[in-house]
This record gives sequence, C-alpha cells and structure tokens, in this order.
Amino acid sequence: MGSALLSGVLTKKIIKENDIYIVEPNISNRSKFKKYKLTFFKNISDVSFKKLNINVILIAVKPQIVEEVLGNLKVILNRKVLLVSIVAGKNIKFYEKFITQESIIRAMPNTPAAIGKGITVLYANNKLLTKHIAFVNKLFSAVGEVVWIKKESDMHAVTAISGSGPAYVFKFIEIMIDSAIESGLSAKISDKLVKNTLLGSSILANESYNSPKKLREEVTSPGGTTEAALKKLEEKDKFSKIVNIAIKSAIKKSIDLSK
Repeated sequence: MGSALLSGVLTKKIIKENDIYIVEPNISNRSKFKKYKLTFFKNISDVSFKKLNINVILIAVKPQIVEEVLGNLKVILNRKVLLVSIVAGKNIKFYEKFITQESIIRAMPNTPAAIGKGITVLYANNKLLTKHIAFVNKLFSAVGEVVWIKKESDMHAVTAISGSGPAYVFKFIEIMIDSAIESGLSAKISDKLVKNTLLGSSILANESYNSPKKLREEVTSPGGTTEAALKKLEEKDKFSKIVNIAIKSAIKKSIDLSK
C-alpha cells in the first residue's frame, strides 16, 4: 500500500521528489522508483529529521514490526512532526503508548488505490492542525477519494466495508465467471463480460442521480430474466442475510485484532 501511495504522489506531483525520504532496507523495493530523485535510507537511525526538516512521517509497515519501528522513531522524532499511519488494526492509543506526537492520523486506504481508484478513510486525534488536514487530504487524493470519520470505533466497520470489500467483489466476479463458463461461454468471453459488467455497473451507480435500488428496478422487467435471477437471490432474504453476516464477521475480527 505504501508503494501504491508513493506512485500516486509521484505521478500527480503532490510532493517534490527531493522532499521525499524513504526508509527501505529492501533493495528490490527501491528499484521500482529508480527513475525518480528520491532519497533512500537503510535504517531509521540514518535519518536526520532536524537537518532534513522533515515535518511529516508516514508509517507503512506490517503490523508485526510496527512496535520496533516506533521504538526506533521515539529516540529521534520531534513531537511536532505529524505522524500518519496506514498500518492495519492499530489505533491512536496504540501509537500514544510509544511516542509523544501531538498530531496522529490513522488512515485506511484500500487496494484499488494501486490504480488511483481507492478510497481512504481518515481519523485523527484532537490536536490536528488545519494545515495537516489540507496536506493529508491532498496526499491521499493522489490514490482516490478521501473520507473523514469522527469516531475511531467506526474504523471496524470501515475495515469490513471498504478495506475488505474489494475481496467480496473479486469473489463475486469469480463466481459469475465460473457460472458463465458452466453455461457454455468461453473463459475469455466470460472474463470480459463479467469484469466489464461489474465495472460499468459500479461507475453507473457512482455517477447516477438514482439510488442503487432504483437502478436495479430499472433493469428488472416484470416476468423477465433479471427478475427470475433476483427472486432466487432474494429468496427468504438469503442473499441479504449472508452479506450482512459476512460483514459483521469481518467487523468482529477487526475488533478482536485491535485488542
């Protein structure tokens, strides 16, 4: 996710290349951005925050190593530096146990950010400055839409909907492709039909003045094929119930992981 965000920032020139400093010990990960004038460091201890006038730091690491990263940062990080985290499952209080930053932002982007079509949900502690809000909005708009929430507890639902949501869509695409193939269409045609149908429908739902319900009703002719299919999906509310159960299961898991 860090690479996706960096690509968006560089493509849209949100930040000047020579103002970006990256701690990345993995040489192969660095090579992806070799055409840019970026400064890489192998270790956090190699970074001089004061000398380089760094005022924002983005943490994009696996949850398993974030405590180690914060331990290293604590020694050298000025408390005025804005901390932005895209580490999954770690709340603001978690960071406040390790560092004394005045301003901390928690961000939840999703995988479509890799193609600039993501949505990022943001939450901050109560010491955030107006300039920080403007900067972070600009930063994450490089990879899609931006939404702020007022309660951090809402992040569990956000995780289940927009964070995990792409996987639900991909699973639905898989199922539709398999059904198309079983119905006699070639794998190539099935793939193209399903992906473009989902893409076009999503764009229409996003750009239309009509609600998804209204759009669905417009496709569903009485006694037609769409109605026949929807009747099976909606039989005893099976489809609605299983989706609701799945999302609640993801929310519960998010809560459990945050403890």
